[in-house]
Amino acid sequence: MKKYILLVFFVLLFLLSDVSYLIHGVRCTYLRGESSAQIDDYKFFHTRPVSSDNTYFLPVGKNFSDNVKNSKLDSLLVASKSVAFLVFQKDSLRVESYWQNTNKNSKTNSFSMAKSIVSVLIGSAIKEGYIKSVDQSIFDFVPEMKKRSFLGHDVKIKHLINMSSGYDWLENYKRPISVTAKAYYGKNIRHLILNKKFVEEPGKIHRYSSGSTQLLGIVLERAVKESVSDFTGRVLWSKIGANESALWSLDREGGMEKVFCCFNSSARDFLKFGVLMLDGGFSRVTKEDVVSKEYFNWLLSVPKLIDGKKNTDSYVDYYSNGWWVADVLDRNIFYARGFLGQWIVVIPSLDLVFVRLGKKDNQETELKNSYMLTDNLLFTIKSVIEDFSL
Repeated sequence: MKKYILLVFFVLLFLLSDVSYLIHGVRCTYLRGESSAQIDDYKFFHTRPVSSDNTYFLPVGKNFSDNVKNSKLDSLLVASKSVAFLVFQKDSLRVESYWQNTNKNSKTNSFSMAKSIVSVLIGSAIKEGYIKSVDQSIFDFVPEMKKRSFLGHDVKIKHLINMSSGYDWLENYKRPISVTAKAYYGKNIRHLILNKKFVEEPGKIHRYSSGSTQLLGIVLERAVKESVSDFTGRVLWSKIGANESALWSLDREGGMEKVFCCFNSSARDFLKFGVLMLDGGFSRVTKEDVVSKEYFNWLLSVPKLIDGKKNTDSYVDYYSNGWWVADVLDRNIFYARGFLGQWIVVIPSLDLVFVRLGKKDNQETELKNSYMLTDNLLFTIKSVIEDFSL
């Protein structure tokens, strides 16, 4: 009898401690031999389709290859459990390789590449008149959060995009008991987000925060008065000519999109999103700007923010407004990146975009000018620049 009483006690403690999301987390990870989130996680979540009304078939170049000819790069991609690697240059597909039983129709999790997608969606909402500008207060859309501001400071939309909102969030992908894990595996992300507060003055310090993007998703949803998925299908996915519907993972059936991550699509359609960015936000399919030129330029401008990762007054030079930026081999690049090495990399001077999706990446390395790249990503960028500069 004591044994059962003790069991009931621990079950109640588990539920009352607000960590019941761990049950779902264990099912998605340990019970299938994994220790963290994976690129096929959408199978374990409710999803909402992101539909496309147009289809754009990527032109294939005369020198197209279905394998990576650079042997060192190919070895790295295989060793890091890549599932897809595509290169598009000028007006055609140059490389398209798949591994591990995936193909052009396989869907994988974007993880934090979704943050870059959301940054473009905000630009589309501004262009369509739902939002005035990035300087508009978020409290116009989430007035209940005003009481949670830091010393009465206003929080603007741009502060959420560039991760300087001062929102109380500890970004951690390895701890099972963490706010990030709860956002990923929990069943009421809206309640989680709206019940946290701001703990620093906005617009001063950069602290990478999935919570800021999720709050931005609530702002977007209320501004456009439709689901984020429906809006994305109309203003973005249709305009890049996505081959098929993407799937955005939800916190529960009929719930909200986890906009900080969990946008599931194919490598080809992720590449088309990169081509849109290569073209400055202009759609090759519908022949129109998805975001204004002014907004596009703002997206890639690096705000002057103190680097919250360091205990110094150094400024961030590796993150702009929802996009990562770097200078490699004297080439300016910008890119979207996600957990386990999901990358959409744009190299404007080469008129080139490449996408890598996979199951493994290594740790980021701080280079002399302080931007942060993983060794794998840096090697891949260098290899692509060297191979496609000819």
